[in-house]
Amino acid sequence: MGLTTIASIVRKHGGESPTQVAIVHPARTTTWGELDERSNRMASGLAAAGVGAEDRVARIDKNSIEYYEMLFGSAKLNAVLVDVNWRLAPPEMAQIINDAQAKVLFVGPEFTEHLDKIRDQLQTVTEIVVGGDEYEGWLARQGAAVDPGVEAQPDDVCLQLYTSGTTGLPKGVMLTNRNLFTFIDEVAPTLGFSESSVSIVVMPVFHIAGSGWSLVGMALGAKTVLHPEVNPPAIVEAIGQHGITHAFFVPAVLQFLLAVPDLSTTDVSTLELIAYGASPITEKVLRGAMDAFGCGFVQLYGLTETTGAIVQLDAADHDPDGRPELLRSCGKPYPWVEVRVVDSSGADVPEGSVGELWVRSVQVMKGYWNKPEDTARAITPDGWFKTGDAGYWRDGFLYLHDRVKDMIVSGGENVYPAEVENALMAHPGVADVAVIGVPDERWGEAVKAIVVRAPGASPTPEELIAFTRERVAGFKTPKSVDFADALPRNPSGKILKRELREPYWAGRERSIN
Repeated sequence: MGLTTIASIVRKHGGESPTQVAIVHPARTTTWGELDERSNRMASGLAAAGVGAEDRVARIDKNSIEYYEMLFGSAKLNAVLVDVNWRLAPPEMAQIINDAQAKVLFVGPEFTEHLDKIRDQLQTVTEIVVGGDEYEGWLARQGAAVDPGVEAQPDDVCLQLYTSGTTGLPKGVMLTNRNLFTFIDEVAPTLGFSESSVSIVVMPVFHIAGSGWSLVGMALGAKTVLHPEVNPPAIVEAIGQHGITHAFFVPAVLQFLLAVPDLSTTDVSTLELIAYGASPITEKVLRGAMDAFGCGFVQLYGLTETTGAIVQLDAADHDPDGRPELLRSCGKPYPWVEVRVVDSSGADVPEGSVGELWVRSVQVMKGYWNKPEDTARAITPDGWFKTGDAGYWRDGFLYLHDRVKDMIVSGGENVYPAEVENALMAHPGVADVAVIGVPDERWGEAVKAIVVRAPGASPTPEELIAFTRERVAGFKTPKSVDFADALPRNPSGKILKRELREPYWAGRERSIN
């Protein structure tokens, strides 16, 4: 492919195919030439604000063309765009922006109220630009649209995506040009991408599932149909209207699409491939989607820390009638990816035995931003990344079994229980609390709080849910609350969450859904 940096994508296609459509968004459509020109102005404005190589720039907004102007403009300075999860509560947004030490912050018009709540808390931001007319005016003032010509190196960070992982506050995952373009160069051919492909991006670009997926098609010059957020009827309409060939959806979105009435009358014949991942899928949803869309399906397993997919279940292995057991597998590692299944001592376990998945690959992140101790805990001296996921081998295929830690995945979003527990413990009527994931047919897992009431207090589930919603993002807010007289703990005082989960997962093969 010949591309090695994010900036080289827009430089190549802006120079060679300036009139070709790059992105179609409900708000507007842009060509590669326009994207190249506007990202040059972005680079000029960032440089004037003091942004240089490997500095961080932050953004709060839904999926938009402006994201790519910022991404490519930052990349032309060898700076790094940090896209903040717009679903977070304002204090959570401020924590990420401060942790990234961002110099410039872009905020979409929908999130000005969030900005008002955190403006005084921002420690390193020297310039704030709000979307809409203010953004257009700021961009227009940047003078001649000249590419600064800065060239990034393979091991320079090009994406910093925040993830809670399994411990503590969200951590900035540093992905390098080498990480990203190994994924792009190697995976694009396995998914059948070409310059004539039309890719739809509906997953949020603050996730690798959104940003990484979009850059695979863009690197080839393919057209991208970008949606601000998941809107099932609009997605179905777009497939027919734009002739979508490639899509990535989390299982919950596939389930939503199957419920859209217009799906049965929409022409979906242009679809060549649907990739899915980020959370396990039920056989019912997968069979329904395969019947409804009639294209190839591949499952992808990976993490933010591995620059997305590292394991793939090929379309040929999606045979519900011939080998239905493979539908429960996440597939086989790519040839350039090593995967081990190990016990608590780091020794490989026999086939069929469950252990933690360790990964070694050029796709493994550079590390966690400004967190050398967390990086050292996650990556061994000889380069094995500890995923925190548990699984097992069977006949060369990898199967996920459980999570080593207590992370909850709801609708493809990671929820770290301690954050929710901390919010609930601030309520005067709560004496003790544990947050767990329970099966949910729509979201895969739903957040449940198990609460011990304070003496003399009688908070209701509705009261506690509303209280939590004011303090954490909506997707982290418990969907239900149960009450208990006491929580089970081990001798060191740690809550036995597996014991709490067991009644809700009884009768299921896996403790993930």
